[in-house]
Amino acid sequence: MFCMGLSSQRMISQRSFLAFQIGTKLKSSMSNKATTPLSVHQTEYTLNAAMVLLIGSDHFFEKLAVLLGDSLPFKWLHIIQYFKDATPVSLGNHPANVAYMRGFENYLNFTYVINPTYRAFQFGEKSGVFLISDFVHDGYEHIIVSADIEIRIEDSEAIGYRTPGWPKNMTEFIVLINLPNGTAVDFTFLIEMDGANLKEHEKGLQSIFPVLNAVLTKQFDINPKSFEHHSCPGQEERFQNFGRDILTEREQEVVQLILIGHNSNSIASKLSVSLSTVKTHRRNIYSKLDISSQAELFSVFLLHLR
Repeated sequence: MFCMGLSSQRMISQRSFLAFQIGTKLKSSMSNKATTPLSVHQTEYTLNAAMVLLIGSDHFFEKLAVLLGDSLPFKWLHIIQYFKDATPVSLGNHPANVAYMRGFENYLNFTYVINPTYRAFQFGEKSGVFLISDFVHDGYEHIIVSADIEIRIEDSEAIGYRTPGWPKNMTEFIVLINLPNGTAVDFTFLIEMDGANLKEHEKGLQSIFPVLNAVLTKQFDINPKSFEHHSCPGQEERFQNFGRDILTEREQEVVQLILIGHNSNSIASKLSVSLSTVKTHRRNIYSKLDISSQAELFSVFLLHLR
């Protein structure tokens, strides 16, 4: 266990104060309209220095959320910790008061289990910077065709659906950082859809990623308890067990692939079977579950999560 002496505590307190001062200057510089290459590099350097100074401080993630939120040109930021067998935990947000709390809570409790970022984490995705659409399988926008329960069809959304209460027409950038304890931290940055500046925003996140990754790794080494938060039993087991009492093992595989975004052609390729075999599996699944459409499949699945 890491033990901290009085001098160390003073040092961390001083570092936190310096981080606050740097963050204040950084916020002021971001309000400046000048965007010369020099000012961009200075801003990146200052942000990286401020992140390093937060290491070991109390309320690490709340401070980090404020620093990143004030420094980067995104409308909202959510810092979420993912677990293999528990519900996600919110570590910090910017602004701190989430305007769409119902949608955020729906995500943390239910719809995260089929979210592309969470599925990527479950499948062992490496740390890095992504657009959420990077995790979306071809045809995913067609797999959810009902708004009856906890998700709404949204043709304009990158993943084809939107949790009720979640802001509409937002581009989501993901910074995913895996931790030594098998969990991961997801920094979700949201901004109004603006295709013209996507590369610029992604490049900015790529530039700070190495330092942010190193800062989290060092914070975990120094104070692993800052990553230990109360979470509820997750939905992953229910996801894996959905239909187990009446479906064959292969039919369960097909259902899970549908739920995470594969169309019939993709399922056939994934399972190395013919398209007609997949269609037969789907007919049998619908019959056994007493449903007639993908909309009903999602409704039954989401009721299963409650």
